[in-house]
Amino acid sequence: MYKTGRLTALASLVTLALSSSEALATNGYASHGFGTTQKAMGGTAVAGNDNAMNIATNPASMAFGENNWTVGVDIFKPDRSSSHPGNPGLAPAQPGANPDSLGFGGFPAIAGENFDANGDEVFPIPEFGYQRQLKDGYSFGIAAYGNGGMNATYSQSIFGPRTDQAGAPINPDGSPTGPDTGIDFAQLLISPGVSIKLNEHHAFGASLNLAYQRIEITGVGGFAPFSSNATNLSDRGYDNSTGAGVTVGWQGQITPTIKAGLAYRSKTRMSEFDKYSGLLAEQGDFDIPSMITAGLSIQATPKTTIAIDVARINYTDVKAISNDNNTATLQQQLVGQATGQIAPGTALQGPLLGDDNGAGFGWEDQNVFKIGIKHQLNDKITLMGGYNHGSSPIGDDQTAFNILAPATVEDHLTLGLEWKLSNQSKLSAQYMHAFENEITGNSSQTQDGPVSPGAFIPVGPHPLAASPASIKMKQDSIGVAYTTMF
Repeated sequence: MYKTGRLTALASLVTLALSSSEALATNGYASHGFGTTQKAMGGTAVAGNDNAMNIATNPASMAFGENNWTVGVDIFKPDRSSSHPGNPGLAPAQPGANPDSLGFGGFPAIAGENFDANGDEVFPIPEFGYQRQLKDGYSFGIAAYGNGGMNATYSQSIFGPRTDQAGAPINPDGSPTGPDTGIDFAQLLISPGVSIKLNEHHAFGASLNLAYQRIEITGVGGFAPFSSNATNLSDRGYDNSTGAGVTVGWQGQITPTIKAGLAYRSKTRMSEFDKYSGLLAEQGDFDIPSMITAGLSIQATPKTTIAIDVARINYTDVKAISNDNNTATLQQQLVGQATGQIAPGTALQGPLLGDDNGAGFGWEDQNVFKIGIKHQLNDKITLMGGYNHGSSPIGDDQTAFNILAPATVEDHLTLGLEWKLSNQSKLSAQYMHAFENEITGNSSQTQDGPVSPGAFIPVGPHPLAASPASIKMKQDSIGVAYTTMF
């Protein structure tokens, strides 16, 4: 009966996870930590064995942890927006000018301030973990958790079409038309794993990461001229993707008071998002990037533990995430056709959206520093806190497409507590605040156009009218979990 209860809880959590809409843009688009206790400590987990949710970071943790299962939910609330301040531009290009030098900065642009992307405001993120020690130093466990995601839901069209097939503005002011612009993207991982103790002080572990993704992108129909497959570009409803990868890890007791951990999560190969193969690079390929984490858990006093993790998320593993926005040359060729500098209907030269080298979000790899502390206040209450910093993977030359993915936050402050209900059970709670950070698009210009064309979005009635985009975000989350030992 006890086993049946645990299996029922796991099935319920997986069902909830698959039906939940997630927005986890904290460390890039990844969560700052996996598990309520771990999140309360800044996301530190690689050298700890707090409960079964440590499996999500390092499966070797099972070798040193108690038999337990844990279930919880995190309520995540991001606040995101974008703007483009307008641009007085440069003098209009002279007749007969080479269209390759026209750039985006030649005409005035209409300002747009504080586009609110909070159409969806709160997101439940469930978690479940179970681990059990077996014979001969072996342990088994499983964790189900939201790995990451992003959501930006605007109440207007930002990237919709502005002109008809004849090149005339659809709206008198040149504003875009069509569905509201937005993205809803979520990742769920279910990770069964095993660990083995080599001796009393060292253990290895491995888990199989079974991954599920879903995505919906709306209101980007204005990119149709740049797409390799405009039928599968925008407003196609939800699309699903599945795949698998592995995590391998080590934990070791270095001294009586210092434990170390090291874990590597491989790149997770995913099936393609066919419905958005004309937008996402490599025909809709959207793998989960690899990640490596190393850290220490230090028993500073009998009642106080300090944990330190350093992680690297390799976003450059995935072209749809890391390719630079290279649509400027395509826009210049279209303008050349419209102005007669290039024969109308001439095939565009250069990678199109959806091609292997097509435009992506321009993200760089991200290094993340985490520190957490846990202090046993008395027999019932344990206090926790932490700090997490990861420089945004978005540069000021890549802000335009990241209106859809404004992953700007860098600094996270976390707090939490554990309340011992009995010798076998406890209740955990955590709060996280990610401080607001704004990335302002590089507006530097030359006579040939903007220095950073990936920061500019087309605006206004003229095809050359453009403005640098700015994006910002802040976040809050609160979570609770119940853990029982057996």
